Amino acid sequence: MLFAGLLATGVIWRRWNDSVMTVTVTISTDEKGPIDLYHTKARFQTGEGKQSLAEADIDIGKWEGELVRLDIRGGVRRWPGIGQTTGFVGCSVQLGDSTGARPIEFIGWQNDGSSRMHPGTIGSLAFVAPGEADPPFVYGQEGSLWYVFRVPEKAALKAAFRPVMEKDLKGSREPFVPSVRPPPSVLKESVNADSARPPDVFIYLIDALRADHLGCYGYPRPTSPAIDAFAEKATLFKHAQCAATWTLSSVGTLFTGVFPSVHEVLVAFQTMDRLDESFTLLPEVLQEAGYKTCLITANVGVGADSGFTQGIDSLSVEHLQTPDWVNAQAAKFLAEQDTDQPIYMYLHTMEPHTPYAPEPETFRLFDRGFEETSDTSEELTAENVEHMIDLYDAEIFDNDKGFAGFLDLLRRRGRYDNALIILLADHGESFGERGVWMHGRSLNQEQLHIPLIIKFPEDRFAGLQIEERVSFIDIFPTVVAQIEAAPRLDYHLPGCDLANLAAHAPSDPSRRIHAEVLAQFSKGDITQLAGLIDEEGYKRVIDTSLKVTQREPKKSVGLWDTTNDPKEEKDLSESSPVRAAYGEQIIAHRLVTQRSERGSAPARTAPPTEMSEELRQQLKALGYLD
Repeated sequence: MLFAGLLATGVIWRRWNDSVMTVTVTISTDEKGPIDLYHTKARFQTGEGKQSLAEADIDIGKWEGELVRLDIRGGVRRWPGIGQTTGFVGCSVQLGDSTGARPIEFIGWQNDGSSRMHPGTIGSLAFVAPGEADPPFVYGQEGSLWYVFRVPEKAALKAAFRPVMEKDLKGSREPFVPSVRPPPSVLKESVNADSARPPDVFIYLIDALRADHLGCYGYPRPTSPAIDAFAEKATLFKHAQCAATWTLSSVGTLFTGVFPSVHEVLVAFQTMDRLDESFTLLPEVLQEAGYKTCLITANVGVGADSGFTQGIDSLSVEHLQTPDWVNAQAAKFLAEQDTDQPIYMYLHTMEPHTPYAPEPETFRLFDRGFEETSDTSEELTAENVEHMIDLYDAEIFDNDKGFAGFLDLLRRRGRYDNALIILLADHGESFGERGVWMHGRSLNQEQLHIPLIIKFPEDRFAGLQIEERVSFIDIFPTVVAQIEAAPRLDYHLPGCDLANLAAHAPSDPSRRIHAEVLAQFSKGDITQLAGLIDEEGYKRVIDTSLKVTQREPKKSVGLWDTTNDPKEEKDLSESSPVRAAYGEQIIAHRLVTQRSERGSAPARTAPPTEMSEELRQQLKALGYLD
């Protein structure tokens, strides 16, 4: 009797110590779903669940060529499957096709506090399950994981599942980090013609100039005769994008070659971010290569206070000065240099940035007689907006004349032929599209799409128009390759050499392009957005702000087909949820791998600096501060 009692007690104990793991696998497309692919319940003895308890081979060939979302959901509960969840489903999934199999890497971003950009969680955050396995078992903290992919030919999934008990998770949980592919080399085979000395380098940046208001980008009004003529003998990049829609973030990317979430030159109320000295700036690379370097800017924010003067020999800063003043400073610098001295010059002009104040005789050329207003609220009439556009276009014309004068200066000084001349803008400008004004608070195309026209030395690639999407991150490696320098960097440069792109002249804009913005222009008005244009031209913008208080991004977040809807009039995020999730997944992947690629780069040490009252008033005059 004693033995029987002990046996019964053991059976009861084992029954109460049993658990059940439930797993459901589904697949979805934008047109249909979710569709069940697999479901199982596996009973196990708690403490013995480290081995795989369920395996599945799933044929998904019927979805060949389609973009699909794979969802894995489940959990662990006490047997008979009721009561509180006691664990998660750990899974290891491989996607097989006609060429072999590769692990599916569930991708999610969670800000660990090392970055001020993009708090919260993006994508499908996965954690590594305890125990040795290759590939590792991973689980989702909310009991689910998802992954979006295009189904290859002869596709099948091979999956294994095992329980991950909460009691076995000790200390901090380790997020899964996707495989980091070897970064592309910054330096590639040079396509620059041999010359007696390295080419001069001139970067001419026009603040707040949207591409679609230039003749060479299809604008019907005669705003840019000199720029159009320059484009005919240079290389025009039709789909160039800035990496941020706020000047300091954008120029920070231009000077460093990395995204704003890496260099962290953002903007905040009462303070101004300063570029950390750990970054090697583009003028420093040229200075080390023997160049004399010059920075001329009519934007007071682009100067020493922001840390942009590392490697600069000659600095000229005067707020809201004209292109004529910029040209005069350039002429003075050039006159002081020997003819055989290679030079680098960065010029930053302010027209057509607000306040719109063209020359009176210029405005008469563009004034259509619409009603004038200084207000930028949603109550503006159509005539008010058209009047603002007239002013804006007139300022473009004024700056175009200044650019013509700059090119004449280079020719007179013998600095034109053997020169790399890059004309671009830091961002565009909004005129009430979706209720958005100016720039810096959205990632809409009128703010992201910028002109980029490059004259390579000795007129290489003259007359080409490049369809491939390109980005601000490409300027740094392009210049470095042209001067054949080899800077030592402790961090990865994500861009490419545009000369190599021009040499192959791709006809399909298939490259993925990222952009982001963080700006705080007034108390309680914080904007944090992450954006992507994927390889098929779909644009995804996510609001990553922890506290959504701003008005404008509500109409600037979503999913658009930029190929068929270039004005972003139809948000597809609800009708195409799989495509929307795909964009979110790619954004998360960039943020996660970017964090991994920082390697030994020092942590940011430069604190934001107190903004002087003079600078505050200057930025307020530009419309940035309330």
